[in-house]
Amino acid sequence: MAEVTFWTSISNDNAKDVLQKLRRVMEIFYNKEDIEILVIKASGFDCDDISTFEQEYTENVILVDVEQESMENAQDIMLEYANGFCFLEIDDAFSFGPDCFDKLLYDANICDEDTFKYIRNKYTYILMGNGDKSFSYDKSYEHKCLADYRENAGSIDTHYFYQDIYVASKVRELGIRHIYDIGSRIDGYISHLLSMDIAVTMIDVRPLDYIVKGLDFIQGNATELSDIGDSSLEYLSCLHALEHFGLGRYGDPMDYYGWKRALEQYKRVLKQSGILILSVPVGKTERVCFNAHRIFNPATIVNELNPEMSLLEFTCIHDTRTTTLDFVSNRDYEKMQNVLDEYTRNKLGEYDCGIFVFERC
Repeated sequence: MAEVTFWTSISNDNAKDVLQKLRRVMEIFYNKEDIEILVIKASGFDCDDISTFEQEYTENVILVDVEQESMENAQDIMLEYANGFCFLEIDDAFSFGPDCFDKLLYDANICDEDTFKYIRNKYTYILMGNGDKSFSYDKSYEHKCLADYRENAGSIDTHYFYQDIYVASKVRELGIRHIYDIGSRIDGYISHLLSMDIAVTMIDVRPLDYIVKGLDFIQGNATELSDIGDSSLEYLSCLHALEHFGLGRYGDPMDYYGWKRALEQYKRVLKQSGILILSVPVGKTERVCFNAHRIFNPATIVNELNPEMSLLEFTCIHDTRTTTLDFVSNRDYEKMQNVLDEYTRNKLGEYDCGIFVFERC
């Protein structure tokens, strides 16, 4: 099926001019499969130029004879014979220019809007570049992208995008030059750190086949951290990873208490006054969404790390809004719990991002 039907109703008055334009169409857009030319003429009107044109492009030209009185309904006749997705009339007023395909029509029953836009833009591009060989259209390299114009300028996962920026900025503010990390996104948070010349030693249960300047890698299980000595780390981060441990999603061994065992290891490996930056999904309803992740009540994390670790800060990312609760000057555990409980009841959604900053006591 042709992409475009170029069509015209021809008479003695316009034959020469229209045929000249149709020949120009064939010069610029000729492709046996992509276009057709439909010429509607009155019976009895003979023109050697029309016959010659039809014979020259016999695979692309359809010649339709109609009664003289039917010429007024040329567009309806065209629709009966046209095999193209889209239709463009070549008449006396037609001129070649970058906006000529703005008059392209299509039948929604045989052509969707995305395909129509693609065809219109493609033929406009071919026309604009006619005669230039640097980036001329070549069907063999065609790579259709039909619906990207419907999308936003970029896609954002509101948890990861805002979390990675927030925590990377926090690491920089703390003056950290080297941090150990467990399971965070290498193409987000970790790349942010590396761009600021902050060295990272990354630990993940899966292998990493890339060599990246400033990044060291240890393949290991976060619930064991067998390669890390007691009280040996000054800074540790773990963003959106703890919720997966023990669910088998990433090839780790099944462990119902995997998240608890990992937190025990974090307490073990951090020095006194060492900093842990941890994020997990948080929500009003604590639950496991097997085998994707767990969703925590913020108090569950705080209780599990207490009393060895003191909460300095809790930040919640809800959609694109960031709220931070500062506990640096309020280390009273009971008051801290009350504040978190109230926030969970009144502010937390069912799936938000909770970022915790702890200090090893």
